[in-house]
Amino acid sequence: MSDKMVVLPGERCRKAREAMGWTTAEAAKRMHLSQSYLLALEADDYERLPEATFVKGYLKNYARLLGLPADEVANTFQQMVNEDAFDKPLELPTLPRKPGLLTRPLMWVVALVMIGVLAVVFWPQGSSDSDSAEMAPLEEMSDESIESSDPLDTELQDDAGTAEVGSAMAGMTADDAGQQTGSAEDVAEDKAAVQEPEIDPDMLADNGLDRLVLDLSADCWMEIRDANGRVLRQGVKPAGATLKVDGKAPFSLKLGNAAAVSELFLNGEAVTLPTDSPGKVVSLTLP
Repeated sequence: MSDKMVVLPGERCRKAREAMGWTTAEAAKRMHLSQSYLLALEADDYERLPEATFVKGYLKNYARLLGLPADEVANTFQQMVNEDAFDKPLELPTLPRKPGLLTRPLMWVVALVMIGVLAVVFWPQGSSDSDSAEMAPLEEMSDESIESSDPLDTELQDDAGTAEVGSAMAGMTADDAGQQTGSAEDVAEDKAAVQEPEIDPDMLADNGLDRLVLDLSADCWMEIRDANGRVLRQGVKPAGATLKVDGKAPFSLKLGNAAAVSELFLNGEAVTLPTDSPGKVVSLTLP
């Protein structure tokens, strides 16, 4: 730092707040910022705050709220960063990989059910029924009719009986095929119902765009950009807000308070943040 005496930006904001008669709680409420963050700003304790980009924004907004020259306060902080290297890189854990389809227990259950159904449907049938059907005409014939019948008539009767048995077997085969087709369609419908859960239409954007949905449980500074680098959202958002951001993926997100984001969805699919610690800055790209 320079030897020239400079009033630190946090101390300057604190004196202005005290001159206005505000408590730290009142100032934090007006800033939509936690009281612990505000105290750290006024104490110039920047190691308790996020990276320098966010701190500069907080100081600028705070100075503007107190009637101070916002750019001058922000430039003083930037000079301190340039000289003392306050800004430190944030090491974030890698995002967990989504499990594959074959690692889900439900998919194994569906596969086993399908194997069982196919085994029952295609299991080879015994020949006892057909043998009984072919021998039935012989059992009904009396000994007298066998002795008096002409050999040629006997052959014709045998052919007619065989034709009837063949027709009966053909009818049974058609019924079995219909049952097989119905069973396969039922299994396909059950599988589709398991693999394709319904998505709330409010989670999806129109015109081929992608949609981010964020639910906030606390105040949070954020910056969201689309694939073209266009800023879609920036600034402090209040607790209890639900934000819907439409744009072209991939999205670049910077969140000043990881614990403030209770839920995050991309095109209806839930996204897990790398950390949920209060006050931690998160930078990530989706998807």
